[in-house]
Amino acid sequence: MSPTLIRFEGNGAFGEQTPVARPTSAQVAMVRVAADQPIPVGTTGFWECTPGRFRRGVPQAEYSYFITGKGTFTPDGGETVRFQAGDAIYFPANSEGNGTSSKRSGRPM
Repeated sequence: MSPTLIRFEGNGAFGEQTPVARPTSAQVAMVRVAADQPIPVGTTGFWECTPGRFRRGVPQAEYSYFITGKGTFTPDGGETVRFQAGDAIYFPANSEGNGTSSKRSGRPM
């Protein structure tokens, strides 16, 4: 099996901004994706989010590496996790909670 290269081709590679699916603040976070492609264990790509608060709505397990920005995630019934550029987080399948993006955040999907 060969490796899969996921290359970011610059801001022009991103699609249109859309609101997060479940915003929880008056300032609705906007997201856009680039290089979204299937891989043997799901999909991958780049995701960018503007400042705001939202409810996590991704049922699949997810690994995220934060390229820029900072924010938080508070799992239901758990402690708040703070992240910033250079951090990585693994979200198990069906993990739910509230997220914030306090600076523009970018991460692989």
